[in-house]
Amino acid sequence: MPLRQALDLVARKRGVAPETLARVIVAFLPEVYRYLSAPARRARSRDAVAKAIRESGAKVVVAHSLGSVVAYEALHANSDLTVEVLITLGSPLGLPGAVFDALDPEPRNGRGARPEVQRWTNIADAGDLVALPRRLGDRFSVDHHDEMHMALVDFHTLPMYLSCGLTAAAMAPFTA
Repeated sequence: MPLRQALDLVARKRGVAPETLARVIVAFLPEVYRYLSAPARRARSRDAVAKAIRESGAKVVVAHSLGSVVAYEALHANSDLTVEVLITLGSPLGLPGAVFDALDPEPRNGRGARPEVQRWTNIADAGDLVALPRRLGDRFSVDHHDEMHMALVDFHTLPMYLSCGLTAAAMAPFTA
């Protein structure tokens, strides 16, 4: 958790070179760099997510880590999708220099565009080194942000997030 707090502080400071933060995230998740730097791969990924949402008729999208970036961009690129709820888990969407500044659509005035969803909940483990900056709502119009310490070592895995009570609570109204 102290390392995440230090990285969060760096992510919030304006005078720090974005390239420094980009190197940190690339060290932890090189697939983020591969996604953001390959336009054809990026388009195929967004198209695959949009197709899955269309074919399933999903009204709730739960997206983890890089998946939150792909889902965010897919929702923006496909205005015909009628997703009601977006739940992002361990999301690096707000990380300047590595993700935030490379988003499509491009952020304006330090804020990312909100996808066409009725509700957006973001959940982050307090020790998750990928979910930076700490509060996604500082950069996006997130309706609800939850953060708690979930794991000592296993701080960014999907199973850890899916087994968390915060995730269950966010999904509860939609599971009948």
